[in-house]
Amino acid sequence: MKQNNPKISAIFDYIVEVSGKYDYKQKQNFTTQEYPEVRMLVISASEDKAFLLVDNTFLDKLKINQEIIELFIDNELTTSNEHFGKIIDIDGNEIFPSPKIISGDFYKRKSKIFGDAHNLMTVKTLNKQLYTGIIPIDLLIPIGKGQRQLIIGDRKTGKTHIAVNAIINQARNNIKCIYVAIGQKREDISRLYEILKEYDALKNTIIIDAPATSAYKQYLAPYIGMAHAENISQQEDVLIVFDDLSKHSNIFREIALLTDKPVGKEAMPGDMFFAHSSLLERAGSFVGRKTITALPILKTIDGDITSLISSNIISITDGQIVTSADLFDSGRLPAIDIDLSVSRTGSSVQSRTITKIAGEIGKIYRSYKRHLKLAMLDYDFNVETSNLLYKGKKIDNMFLQKGYSLYSNNFILLMSKIVLWGILKDIKEEQKAMIFLNVLIDNNIEANEIFNKIKNNEPYDEKIVKNFFAYALIQYSKALKLNWKIEVEHSFIDFSEKEMEKLLKLTGDK
Repeated sequence: MKQNNPKISAIFDYIVEVSGKYDYKQKQNFTTQEYPEVRMLVISASEDKAFLLVDNTFLDKLKINQEIIELFIDNELTTSNEHFGKIIDIDGNEIFPSPKIISGDFYKRKSKIFGDAHNLMTVKTLNKQLYTGIIPIDLLIPIGKGQRQLIIGDRKTGKTHIAVNAIINQARNNIKCIYVAIGQKREDISRLYEILKEYDALKNTIIIDAPATSAYKQYLAPYIGMAHAENISQQEDVLIVFDDLSKHSNIFREIALLTDKPVGKEAMPGDMFFAHSSLLERAGSFVGRKTITALPILKTIDGDITSLISSNIISITDGQIVTSADLFDSGRLPAIDIDLSVSRTGSSVQSRTITKIAGEIGKIYRSYKRHLKLAMLDYDFNVETSNLLYKGKKIDNMFLQKGYSLYSNNFILLMSKIVLWGILKDIKEEQKAMIFLNVLIDNNIEANEIFNKIKNNEPYDEKIVKNFFAYALIQYSKALKLNWKIEVEHSFIDFSEKEMEKLLKLTGDK
């Protein structure tokens, strides 16, 4: 029996009410005969009435009693290699740098916009770390490839900075990135574009823009971003950032209120948990394809991480990085509250060496925080307390990173060992010393072999290795007449004049 097409009976901002008996289905697409470019999406329906979400740029084309017709499309989405390095809209068309329709070089897979969470039998255990370049995260709150890690905190506390730093650090590993901008200002997206371009990360990144002027685009953007990630993950690892899901939640709340849907806590609809779990559970590490790592961002008010949306997403994800307004205001960057932050994959994604060192660093740092008041006193401490305060302060300094950081995992490991050894105790130019040692392990055969033993958890003599690097710093100090005071128990063969000249050139000292 042929159905009559529904007709528009009311228009509430970006929600259209239609009347007439019809076989309505969730996420069904409709348009109009006169304006086929109009897209409407079924949000909720009864037997003879439905509410549809529409892009408000088309509202002037809709009228009461206007007939709508169903679009028989499968909501599948394609991803092109041409999308990388561009700002695109939810339809996959380029917005910037030059607006155009992208029509070639597509990935083989097509994913549904509202895809299902993955089959449990296709999931693998996370076993590889995704490095963000932010030392406290990479050491103490490690993120695995395929993990869902929430970044949560008050406005203007550096949440986006953490996510963007993670994107920048994937460029060297050729991990593809997707940044979903939900209701962001145009100037913020332009700034992001320029930062990624400056750090040569744009070529691996797709930016999806869902402007604040369109609830329709904000509603769909996270699902579209995840569908792109699924297409790419057939061949390559993907990192996807949702900035931010607070705005996405607000759209759900507005839709519920406009459609007279029953709402509960904080005026949110009952299916809010399902909306975000069905999105984030599409990330993971998979059999037969690569990983999708998801970094959703959430904004809190007055540091309250117990609100409905916050507690929902905390329970969906595998951990959270919490940013603190107090730390940010005191000038500590990144403003990560280490006590509240956690990664539920823990050390399972780290190498055995990093796990061991991270454990030591974390133990010293937390003990230092407890003894911090002692550091303010003008008092002679015993050797043990003095060492704790020294190492704790060095770790605290190591965790301070302003601007965007491109630290390699080798550099983080080396820096941690140097702090634990206490070699730099009487050196003021710590950064200079660390840069030299980083250049040394990359360009000196003996240093590289020693470092690889540490990195690969092979047997080595801790005292000899410590003295080797200490003696190397003494030679560097002599070459530049820095007068560093470094204690060594053993001497080693000096670098040749030619080799030292090469090392100084690489550190930028000559």
